[in-house]
Amino acid sequence: MTERDFQRESRRKLSCGYSVLITAPTGLGKTRAAIAPFTFMGNNPLLTTRLIYTLPLRALTYGVMEELSSFGIDSTLHHGDEPESRFFSEQAIVTTIDQYLTAFAGAPLSWSSHLSHAAAGAVLSSYSVFDEVHLLSPRRALQLLFGLLKLRHRWGLLSCVMTATLPPSAARFFEEFCGLKRIEASPSDVQQRDSWRKVRLQLLGKRIQEGTKKKKSKKFIWEEVTPESICKVVKEKWESWEELEINSSSNERKIIVFVNTVDRAIQVYREIKEAGFCSQVFLAHSRFAKHHRREVERDIQTHFGRDASPREAILVSTQVAEAGLNISAPLVITELCPMDSLIQRAGRCQRFNMERAAEKRGLVMVVKPKAEDKKKWYLPYVDMIGVEKSKGKKIKNIPIAEITRVVLEEQVENNDNNLYLNWSKEKELIKLSLDTAYRAFLSGSDRIPFKEIQESPLNRAFQEAEGEEDGGE
Repeated sequence: MTERDFQRESRRKLSCGYSVLITAPTGLGKTRAAIAPFTFMGNNPLLTTRLIYTLPLRALTYGVMEELSSFGIDSTLHHGDEPESRFFSEQAIVTTIDQYLTAFAGAPLSWSSHLSHAAAGAVLSSYSVFDEVHLLSPRRALQLLFGLLKLRHRWGLLSCVMTATLPPSAARFFEEFCGLKRIEASPSDVQQRDSWRKVRLQLLGKRIQEGTKKKKSKKFIWEEVTPESICKVVKEKWESWEELEINSSSNERKIIVFVNTVDRAIQVYREIKEAGFCSQVFLAHSRFAKHHRREVERDIQTHFGRDASPREAILVSTQVAEAGLNISAPLVITELCPMDSLIQRAGRCQRFNMERAAEKRGLVMVVKPKAEDKKKWYLPYVDMIGVEKSKGKKIKNIPIAEITRVVLEEQVENNDNNLYLNWSKEKELIKLSLDTAYRAFLSGSDRIPFKEIQESPLNRAFQEAEGEEDGGE
C-alpha cells in the first residue's frame, strides 16, 4: 500500500521521539499510521520495544489484531473476557482502556497485587496507542486520558492518539496540555477518499410550514421509529433499490443498520429475519460470547469487508461496527445519535473502492428512535451540558444528542434536503454539534452561561427544551 502523507509524517515524528495526535477521515488508514512506526528499525527503543494498543470496547480488539498480523506482528489480547497477557510483558498487546488505566496506576485488574509493579513497568516502557477516543465520555474517561498523557509526556514516553471525530477544542487540548504533535491528513490524502466517494445524508421525516402569514417558518418533523418500523424502512429500501441513486445493482444489495442499544438491535434483527425478504441477515453487538463473536465477525467480513463477496446481505449492529469493523455498504441506516458516532457510522458507507471507480454514490439515512416506557430517545448517550440562564438561576441540562438533532435539521434545510458528506463537511458538523459543550468540559465545568451560546445550535436546543417545559410545542 502506498504510504500517505500523514502516515509518513507520523512515522517521522514518532521516530524522532515526538508523541502524536493523528487526525484524518474514517477509512483513510489511521491504524496503519500508528502501527507502522513500531515496525521501523530505528534507534529509539521507546518506540520499538513494546506496543500496547488500547481501545474503549472489548469488541473492537479483534480487528486491530488482524491489522497487526498483516504487519507480521504476533499480538496478545488482554481484557476481562480474555486476560491472556502475562502482565503486559509481550511485544505487542491489544487491550481495553480500563486495563491500561489500572495497570498505569499500579493496581491492575487482572493480576495479583504483588505483580502490580511489573504491569506498571511494562506500561511505562511501551509505545502506547489510544484509538477510537471519541467513544470515551468527555466528562469522565476522556479526562482520565488527558491526565495520563500529560504524565507520559512529562516522563518522555511515546504515545499516539487517533481520531476522526473529536471537536477542535479537544484536539487543541491534546496538543497544548498533553504535548502531542498534531498530524492531519493532507489535501492530497483527503482527495484519495473524497474524490470518488459521494455519500448523501438524508433524514426520515418531513418539513412543514408553521407560523402566521407574516412570519412563516419551516419545522422538521421526524418520523419516529420502533424496531418494527425500522424493519419496514429497510424492506422498503430493499424493494426500491434501483430508485436510491447509489452505485450498486439490485443483486448486490447490502445494508448496514446501526441501532443505539443491544436490546433494540436484537429486536430489529428478529423483525428483519422474520420478514424474510433477505436470506443473509447478521447481528453484531458486544454481548456475544468469545467463540460466537469471532464466528460472526468472520461472516461479516465475508459479506461487508474489503474483499467481500457480491452476495446481498443485511447487518444490524451497535457501536461495535461503528468503530471497530472495517466494513462497508452502499446504504447505511442509523438511529440518531451524537454527531461523533454518527460520522463514524456514515464512514461505513461506500468505504472501499476496490474497482477504482470514478464515482461511488452512497446513502446514509438517519432515523429518530421512538421513546418507549418513558425513557428518553437518546439513551444510552447520557452526556449533557447544563445551560445557566442567569447567575444563581435554575440550570437546564441539554443532552449532547439533542444538539446533534438540531444541527442535522438546520443543515439539511440549508442544503435543500441533500447534505453531501466530505471531510470538510464532517469537521463542520462535529464543530457545530460538540465544540461548545467540550469547551465547558475541558474547563472543568458541566455548565455554560446562556450568554455564551447565542450563536450556537445549543441555543436552539435550549429554547426547545424551555418551550417543552412550559407546555409549548
